Amino acid sequence: MLLGIMATAFLGNVYAAEPTGEYLQYQEAKPAGSSSALSTLSYVFSLIVTFALVIGLAYFASRFLGKRMGISSAVGNQKIISTLSLGANRGIYVVEIAGKFLVLGVTEQNITVLQEITDSIEIEKIKAEQLSIPDIPFEKVFQRQLASLQKLSPKFPNVFNSEQQDEEKQEGEKR
Repeated sequence: MLLGIMATAFLGNVYAAEPTGEYLQYQEAKPAGSSSALSTLSYVFSLIVTFALVIGLAYFASRFLGKRMGISSAVGNQKIISTLSLGANRGIYVVEIAGKFLVLGVTEQNITVLQEITDSIEIEKIKAEQLSIPDIPFEKVFQRQLASLQKLSPKFPNVFNSEQQDEEKQEGEKR
């Protein structure tokens, strides 16, 4: 509002209509000329490069996080043996610290020792389970997920095979 008052003071009278008396006359937009094949190809190429970059970043981020957030993470004599999530920022952890096996309750505010495992049979079971967890490379996990998606596509043909259905409809209309 202050800007409008200042413009009126410096410029004199300000009108919303042109001097012809017509109010905001509509003008047809001019076409922007035909785009060349080169600009279209460069646009498609930039989309492909961007898509490849996003996929690459997702791949490396998942590898990095997979290593950092593994089931068993170890630093010296300290190991997280297993976790059980109980909700947002809550869980139960079985950890090995300085040769002792502890069951910890972890919340956002505190960490509580629930139990110390002292039974040698239980400790041997925990160690055996820890050794039996296979270290699966990321590529195999990724291939397994892709295979499950391929098995899923026949169950939902409207979602995954829309192009094929469009072609079948067009062939049916031609007959």
